[in-house]
Amino acid sequence: MTKLKAPLQLDQKIIINASLEKVWEVFNDQSLLTKWTQDVQNSKYDERMASPGQLRRNECIVNGKKGTIETRCVDMKGKDRAEFIVEKDSFGMTKMLVCMSFASELRKISDEKTEFSMLSHYKPKNFLLKIMNPIIKKKMRKEVEIMLNGLKNYIEKGETNKLNPINK
Repeated sequence: MTKLKAPLQLDQKIIINASLEKVWEVFNDQSLLTKWTQDVQNSKYDERMASPGQLRRNECIVNGKKGTIETRCVDMKGKDRAEFIVEKDSFGMTKMLVCMSFASELRKISDEKTEFSMLSHYKPKNFLLKIMNPIIKKKMRKEVEIMLNGLKNYIEKGETNKLNPINK
């Protein structure tokens, strides 16, 4: 049973050539966010490893604009699934999208191969945003794809995400 209240909008997957334990460790280690994401410049958190109830405040640069995104881990199911809600942001996403949230799912394919899924949940706030949802989804799909490839490259090759200005 999910704690995410909005409908699923995107389900994106990538195969990472590493054990499920390694993928879980890197994804949930909040000190590594700047290494594999394209936006996060600094992350403030109470504990290094994400856990239910914990709030994370990320300072980001999105499309050249500086701002913050605050997410809270609301649930974890072993090393198979983690759920997060976006509590607030300075980019306006939470003003346009109701119950913005995401989940990660990991599935072991073999000892050294893991399927990682990112599930994006939200509901457009009004009729106009519902009409614009295909454009919102396209933009979000592209951003998540870059992030997933960043995670894969960091885990498999130790390469930081070069799209993140902090890694140049």
